[in-house]
Amino acid sequence: THTSSTPSCSWPVPNFMADEQSKPQLAVYKIEDLKQHTTDKTCWLAVNGKVYDVTDFLEEHPGGYDIILTSTGKDATQDFEEIGHSNSAKRLLEKYLIGTYEGGELDKPKIVSKIVASSSKPMSSTARALNVMLPVALLVVAVAVNFYLTRKQLQV
Repeated sequence: THTSSTPSCSWPVPNFMADEQSKPQLAVYKIEDLKQHTTDKTCWLAVNGKVYDVTDFLEEHPGGYDIILTSTGKDATQDFEEIGHSNSAKRLLEKYLIGTYEGGELDKPKIVSKIVASSSKPMSSTARALNVMLPVALLVVAVAVNFYLTRKQLQV
């Protein structure tokens, strides 16, 4: 008789590591690599720590291929984010993923949003009232001046 210390299972046990192990390792590219792919024949972009070969997309880009070419050979994250690309454009970019960028960070938090968040303070009630009352006061003065000048012309 053979006894086993490992209990047998009648259902399959999922291997949660299988997906991670089966993913191909992405190549890591440096700025020197990016600088070799800056033409319409071979065009790579680094955005949010990832490198994309967008050569085949150049002719399809709604803003024209030349705008993409101006962002090659460097980390184009800021250029890409400033344009305000849609979520579908960001998903489309993933189709062209070829590696990671050694000089960038994956999904790096946007510096601009940190600056805005740190400098934006809630408005006081006085400031809010002033934002409303000042334009109203200017409008009242303009109407009063118009009324005064119109009445003065009628008396002449």
